[in-house]
Amino acid sequence: MRRMIRTMLALVLTTCLPARSDAQPATTAQESPVTPAPRWEVSLEGRVGFPTGYIRVSETVTHGTRLRLSDLGLDVSEAVEAGVAFWLTPRDAVRATYLYYVLRGSTTLDRAILYDGREYSPGHVDTNADFWRASLAYDRVLASVLDHGRLIGSAGLTYVHFNPGLTQHGKTKAEDFYLQEMPVPIVGLRFDYPVTQRLGLRASVAGGLLPKVDSLRTEGGTVSTWQSHADAGLAVTYALTPRLGVEAGYQYTYFHQHEKSHEDNNVFELIDHGLRARLTLRF
Repeated sequence: MRRMIRTMLALVLTTCLPARSDAQPATTAQESPVTPAPRWEVSLEGRVGFPTGYIRVSETVTHGTRLRLSDLGLDVSEAVEAGVAFWLTPRDAVRATYLYYVLRGSTTLDRAILYDGREYSPGHVDTNADFWRASLAYDRVLASVLDHGRLIGSAGLTYVHFNPGLTQHGKTKAEDFYLQEMPVPIVGLRFDYPVTQRLGLRASVAGGLLPKVDSLRTEGGTVSTWQSHADAGLAVTYALTPRLGVEAGYQYTYFHQHEKSHEDNNVFELIDHGLRARLTLRF
């Protein structure tokens, strides 16, 4: 998975470098007046980030150790995201995305820790905190800004599947956060501004919150869950052709989940700053 993400990032970033085209008319990035506007939009994105945060997993009367991600050797994150959108009208679209986050690391513990009721002795530990996130949203062009800029609003739901595990001496202990996870409502804004016919800027922000609710699951009693998300990005876009575009820039990701019952009291928090590159095809 990591090799695939690195290869995709290199490919997209290489594509982002505009080729020399002195003899090419400046209008080639524009749609012909008789060409129908694209209805479908397919994108593929790769990310590399530098995460911080912590995880704590308790079991019955055993209080779990609060572990920073850096304590577990989780110093670099990688992610790949695929998306597809269908424009119902020139102003309205339905968009689905799937994001897979790679959070893996190894470290040598200098002290004993407690995770999900198990004691890990000082020594080598491997961590797999990968998760995936699926989202469905409705997009609408809200307004034109600064002549040709567009402000686009979105609203939808997102769901995360998270099952982090620690491995020592060939034995793995994982906590199934996903059993208590629920869809979270998300709202967002995106601003697209064309600097030239090919070059543009894009800024986006989105977030959502699920307050303390009954997860409708039982594990040592009723399980309550809290969950929150925040995403923000700033990128430069470039139109290679009227239908194919690339973008590269900064991405901020925040994810927090807390679940609590008479048996468990588990928390995970991720704060990630990174770089991303995306390739988008419209047809």
